[in-house]
Amino acid sequence: MAFAKGLDIPPNKGDLNMVEDEAKSAKVLEGIEQSLREHVQREETAADQGERIVDSLWNHLRRTAGIAEQLGRAEGVDPSTCRLAALFHDAGKFHQGMLHGDSLPEEQHSVEVLARLAERHGVPVDQIAEISEAILQLYRGDPDPTPLAKVLFDADNLDKLGYLGAANFFVKRGLRGRGISRSFMVQFTIELTYARHAVGCMQTKAGQDWARRRAPQTRSFFRSLLDQLREDGLADLVIKELDFDDLTIDAVVPSSCGCGRVLVPELRQMEGIKCRKIHLVHACHDCDERYEVRFCRPRLANPEDD
Repeated sequence: MAFAKGLDIPPNKGDLNMVEDEAKSAKVLEGIEQSLREHVQREETAADQGERIVDSLWNHLRRTAGIAEQLGRAEGVDPSTCRLAALFHDAGKFHQGMLHGDSLPEEQHSVEVLARLAERHGVPVDQIAEISEAILQLYRGDPDPTPLAKVLFDADNLDKLGYLGAANFFVKRGLRGRGISRSFMVQFTIELTYARHAVGCMQTKAGQDWARRRAPQTRSFFRSLLDQLREDGLADLVIKELDFDDLTIDAVVPSSCGCGRVLVPELRQMEGIKCRKIHLVHACHDCDERYEVRFCRPRLANPEDD
């Protein structure tokens, strides 16, 4: 593994030494993951203001790390470095028990956590610097990202795709105490729009291949769910394709408002904390009913594959 060289391990002298190196590296990685898990759970639990331990973020980091390892192997990027980058990319999301509690981007807090924990466990300084730069490139949206940053970007987004991604969408909403209402179901817009543009957003060939397999699963899941809700008489929502600023949005919206009138879409873009946000509102001009969705605009890396 890449960080074996920073653990005072003697040069390989045969297969036995190689096995010993890998065993020591695996032990280091295990120690880092345990320390990071404790840190992330502590801060997310504080942000949740509950008595039970919350590990939604940790589960995302763990899943993303597994995807990043596989993408790294396919793209010729060191898998252990990819795993570490994925584990730490959101480590600062709930800095001091708050989401966006100060003026610094969460990625900056993430690299601070990385530096503290990785150095404690003996990860080489140059590897920490490589991972830190990749994490910060996610925030900056650099036009020429490093191979590691490309793998990290794709792994983070692939975790939200497919059947497991759809399941985690509901888990996150459930943890926030929200039930399945019409105002909640219009948020399916986000998942369907990201799935539509998933292949075009991927920055690696391996990521594009994964997206081609997983994006149809996401679209099938939410479309089937809307069909069943309609059949059971629970909600009548439709999917409308809206073209906006060279982007197609799959907008999920009630077929009509409570007064029977048509809901009219209004679209605009705004600068968010870490991305350019799309703000979609469906409103009735005859009553007060309205539905809002806000999400980061998909960042297309390969528009021709979109």
